[in-house]
Amino acid sequence: ASKPETKTAPAPQPRIEEVVKVASPKVVTPTVPERTAEKPVIPKTLDYRIVGEVFNSYVIVERGDVMLLIDKHAAHERILFEKLKAGIKNSGERASQLLMLPLEIMMTGDEILTLLEYKSEIEALGFDFTAGKYTANVTAIPEGISAEAVSDMLQVMADRLKNAMGTARLTRDIVFEKALYQASCKAAIKAGREYPPEYIEWVVARLMELPDITVCPHGRPVAMEISRGKINHQFERN
Repeated sequence: ASKPETKTAPAPQPRIEEVVKVASPKVVTPTVPERTAEKPVIPKTLDYRIVGEVFNSYVIVERGDVMLLIDKHAAHERILFEKLKAGIKNSGERASQLLMLPLEIMMTGDEILTLLEYKSEIEALGFDFTAGKYTANVTAIPEGISAEAVSDMLQVMADRLKNAMGTARLTRDIVFEKALYQASCKAAIKAGREYPPEYIEWVVARLMELPDITVCPHGRPVAMEISRGKINHQFERN
């Protein structure tokens, strides 16, 4: 008698979120909370302490005789914007995450044509994609950007670029930078949501490395400073 057929379970398929770090032309090892459980390395020259977070929106940081109240969304938005903008200027050293499974993003025909018009600038950010009639198939995304944010990023960029292309007084660089404002907003962590501690630690560490950053790309404050003296005065301490 023949033996009964043994069925084997199908091998699990990799998730879109599983990505591999790559860089062109050289490999880099980024420190990004979205992709690693390791806590960021805080520069020894910066002496500060993260006290906590309120309303899942604002991070309290103690630094010397000053208390910082940081808007985590605005701070992350500006950090991403500066990083992506730097990628345009140094496209030869861009760092990308290669997706094991491509992302297929549905778009209008006009949006696809706009992405192709700005393909060199978009790829300089760290994206790689091919375009169909109504889809963009993304195979690589900028280091530090989550796969979940890519669809919103590309759609808002295409929309902003498409609506600004007819404005003759704006240069191509300015048009693209304005679209990048919106894309950074879509990719940034959101106010009112709870994130693992390493996300907040990473944002604060990067912000401390950019002391000149005071506002987000939209002009909103990134942080408020309150001195110990002012707090003491409010509590009538001499």
